[in-house]
Amino acid sequence: MTSEDIVLGSDTRVTIGRAQTHQNSSVRRRLGLSVFTTCVLVFLVASAARAHAGMSLVAVSYDGWGQLAALAATGLRIVHYQGKVFAALCEDEQIAALRRRGHTVSVLDSEASPDDYYLVDPFPGDASVGPGMAADVYPYGEDDSIIRADPSQAGQLARRGLGLVKLPPMIAFPDTASCGTALDALGQRDPTVQAMVGLVSPALLEEHVCKLQDSDAMTYCNELGTRFSFSPDGLGEAAAYLRGQYQMLGLQVAYEPFIHSGTVMTNVVAELPGSDPDRDRIVILCAHYDSISELSSPQNPHGPAPGADDNASGCAAVLEAARILSGYRFSKTLRFVHFAGEEQYLRGSADYARQMHERGECIDGVVNLDMIAFESIPPADHTVEIHAGDMPASQALADVMIDSIAVYGLLLQPQRIASGATWRSDHGSFWAQGYAAILGIEDFDDFNPAYHSTGDVLSNMQPELMAEFTKAAVATVAHLAGVMRTPLPFRTYLPSISRVGG
Repeated sequence: MTSEDIVLGSDTRVTIGRAQTHQNSSVRRRLGLSVFTTCVLVFLVASAARAHAGMSLVAVSYDGWGQLAALAATGLRIVHYQGKVFAALCEDEQIAALRRRGHTVSVLDSEASPDDYYLVDPFPGDASVGPGMAADVYPYGEDDSIIRADPSQAGQLARRGLGLVKLPPMIAFPDTASCGTALDALGQRDPTVQAMVGLVSPALLEEHVCKLQDSDAMTYCNELGTRFSFSPDGLGEAAAYLRGQYQMLGLQVAYEPFIHSGTVMTNVVAELPGSDPDRDRIVILCAHYDSISELSSPQNPHGPAPGADDNASGCAAVLEAARILSGYRFSKTLRFVHFAGEEQYLRGSADYARQMHERGECIDGVVNLDMIAFESIPPADHTVEIHAGDMPASQALADVMIDSIAVYGLLLQPQRIASGATWRSDHGSFWAQGYAAILGIEDFDDFNPAYHSTGDVLSNMQPELMAEFTKAAVATVAHLAGVMRTPLPFRTYLPSISRVGG
């Protein structure tokens, strides 16, 4: 080493030494952070393992809503309920405690996977759960089953005609501070509401069905359209039509997107603000606008799925109700909501209802319309079903609709379904968040044979049934929202019915 090297080396050693010291310090910090991160991850994994250690999916007997709500108040993770049995995620100690209290507890899955359960709640015409359709099938209740499946498996099962409802991690139950108000019997007819009922236009209802079932690129009211949730063009065309209708009514309307299986889907939400002091209380009239057929799949998203009865009929009723109700003032805020992704385990409404719950929205009631325009001829008896479930507040909503049918002389024969009510439509998403909700639907014992097929078109529907159901929805929502005695000048908006193009 020369003196020059020493001099240079001395200066250089100082520089290098500082750099090495800084580098070593940085390495030590990174190593420390890595160790810390690893420890945190190990702790979280271990905590999750402990949390799920001994956790089972169980079916438990119960006696009435009061007992069910009391069990939920203890923190029990209830994921579904129906009639006399509920499903829950329980640890071994909880199972033992339930049995000590006299409940019958059946262990369905001793190694629970909370995110992977689906309810098979069949409609007439659905495929049944058969060998090889699912790896894990658990009988649950009288007619239903619970399956364990990952999203890919669930999608395959749905495409084979198996009706599924995604079970939430935990159902929310209304507490004593619930914003739902007590509902009284209707008594005598209200002349203002009677006038609203008389404004329902069968022609406009059919126009909406035509525009939703067809493809805009073809002749008017063709049967080759699709609103399949994985068809961006078809779903977008329908969403634009819905938004345009609300814009013509002068209502606030917005797209509310969500993502399912990597695909952006869109709920359409319109609002008629209420009057103080009740404008923060909300009544929802809703229907899903997506469709599906035997030709629909993510691999073939553009195949025809006209979905006239399922569920252009419900959407038409919501649009027509909005046209009429928007000409009046109400104490509560009215929302008209059209959900996408209903055929994909209620994805759109599940996302919406969850957000409403997280925001603390005060939803007094939800009226959901799904398949309201088919019956056999004969008998053409106008029998319909109002699914209310176990929640007393939902049963009170059903009573308002049934009373409205009677008070306003509507040509419907309603059946109130409490125990054994289906969760297989968007009202189920609101039940899961603790909100009062009902489903209006055609007679399950006279079910549409064109369900989920390319034959579900307007020509196979009975528009008179749809018109009567729409009148029932108008009267029900008007009473729920509190119609005021100083109506606005009624909007005479009646869109011209185009017979050319889509």
